Amino acid sequence: MFLLASFVSATPASPPESEDRVFFRWRYKVHILNGMPDNVTRVIIACHSNDDDLGVHTLFQGEEFKFEFITSFIKKTHFICSFWWGVLYAKDVSVFDDVVETGTCRQKGNCFWKAAPDGIYFSSNYQYWGLKYNWIDPNQNRTVTD
Repeated sequence: MFLLASFVSATPASPPESEDRVFFRWRYKVHILNGMPDNVTRVIIACHSNDDDLGVHTLFQGEEFKFEFITSFIKKTHFICSFWWGVLYAKDVSVFDDVVETGTCRQKGNCFWKAAPDGIYFSSNYQYWGLKYNWIDPNQNRTVTD
């Protein structure tokens, strides 16, 4: 088993580590941030891969959950998280798929995800964020775009 996951939860969000130029990378870190404006409703996440269950974590405003792992040549490395913010949710968010993120996150080895009031954002450099997933409101059975 080449997949190794270690994680730390409930830590203040941290900027990315120094950049290095690489053509191939084995080790990656996934950072999941609570980017909500307050602590009225906390963000809850549950993450797993086919090999590892990383558990359920409650994030206060500005906190981050991060985990690191080593990709495998033998099989696909794929981590999925579900997010909840009150009644709103975003299920089965692909936070790392080695087919996709080894290209987008390779330079620094970091993939950043942020839960915000209008949805779930992605960044490979902690500076430029793009909306990737909208919240789903089960009471209205539709996505919320704020």
